[in-house]
Amino acid sequence: MSIYYHKQITIIPKLLRLNIGTHGWSVSLGTRRAHVTRHSGGRRSASVRLPGGFSWRRSSRRH
Repeated sequence: MSIYYHKQITIIPKLLRLNIGTHGWSVSLGTRRAHVTRHSGGRRSASVRLPGGFSWRRSSRRH
């Protein structure tokens, strides 16, 4: 049995969030439809939800 921890702290409502979990932390900037996330391990990701159930996501690692 594994135990996981996840906590989301809103810094600026509907714009900036700090996510803390068992594997690290991340900061998300944006709305529910479009946001950019920076992870503690250097990974960056961007996500956009499009009408009709489509979405776009891009992820990259720091060099």
